[in-house]
This record gives sequence, C-alpha cells and structure tokens, in this order.
Amino acid sequence: MKDTVQVWQFPLQVSSDVIKTYESCLSIDERSRADRFRFPDDKRRFIVARGTLRHLLSQQFACLPEQISFCYGKYGKPSIEPLGSVGQTTARSANISGRGHCDFHFNISHSGELALCVLGHRHRVGIDIERFKEIQRLESMMERCFSASEQQQIRSADRPFQSFLQHWTCKEAYLKAIGLGLTESMQTIEVQLTPPQLVKVPYAC
Repeated sequence: MKDTVQVWQFPLQVSSDVIKTYESCLSIDERSRADRFRFPDDKRRFIVARGTLRHLLSQQFACLPEQISFCYGKYGKPSIEPLGSVGQTTARSANISGRGHCDFHFNISHSGELALCVLGHRHRVGIDIERFKEIQRLESMMERCFSASEQQQIRSADRPFQSFLQHWTCKEAYLKAIGLGLTESMQTIEVQLTPPQLVKVPYAC
C-alpha cells in the first residue's frame, strides 16, 4: 500500500485513557497549542485529531508516534520533518530528500465530533469535512466565494445548503492540497459536481 491514497475516518469523542495516550505523544509545541484553547471540548478535539494523525503516520514510518516531527509551509500546511532517531530503512521508504524534508503528503480535517485524515504518500492531497448545518447569509457567502456558475448550481439544487457545503469542501480540499488553504480566494477555483471536475484553478497550479 506504499503508494495508495488512504482516507481514514475517526471519532473525536474517546475515553479519557485514550486522550492521555494521545497527549503523551504530542510535541511541546502541540501541547502548548492545545492549552491555548478556551473550551475543553476544543482542546480534546485537537489532542485526539493530532494524536491519531501521529499514530497513523507512525504506522507508515515504522517508528513511535512521538518521533514524528512536523514542519510548516508558508501558509501553515504541515509536512514531515524526519528525526535523526528514525532509522535509515524508514528514511529510504519515505523518500527523504537532501533538503531535509520528507516527500510524504497528508492532510487532516475535523468538524464537530468527526475527523478525516488522508495519507497521499507521494501524491499531493487535501481533505475537508464540514458538519451539515443551516448557513446564515448564504447568498452573501456565495457571492464572495463562488463563481456565477457555481451559484446557479447551488440555487437549483434540491438542498441548497448541502450543495453549498459540497462545493465548499471540494474547493477547500483542493486549496489545502496545493498548500494555500483559505489564504487564496475561493473564487480562484471553480468546481463542477456533476460530473465532478475542476473547471478553473489558480494560476500555475
């Protein structure tokens, strides 16, 4: 399964023992980020999401979850920065380049009490999940984020709220895959859901 794209779905509500296990494998920086959350549930979701990600990656690299080290791109997208403690066999299988980073792509997203993680190996990947709920100011958000064609698709759908979120998650997943996230305007991307295709993407992507 070395080059197979994997998508994992997991709950964020887990036992206190599991939370402790996940928290113990986090880095000092990650624990500091967790402590900055104002509400306990938000802290728990971050710990479980990050801890699960570390365990999934450790299975791919045959190392301990706490040995995974992350570095971050210009717009905050994480990538794996190999530690010296990871063995040479692991480093070869991960395709670690001479620039000190690992050519292994992944992405994670969570909403409510559910999370998704995609492991792309050498394939650039992005993923997004949004809890289905009624959206306030739907029209104004569509005008800011979607093309005229996308707006028409949403308005003509049987369930406009669901269609909006389907378009949104598709566009955000693509932006995350190319490392830009929501720093890039969503209007630079146009998607079509039926049949599914990218109609327009940012320049040079």
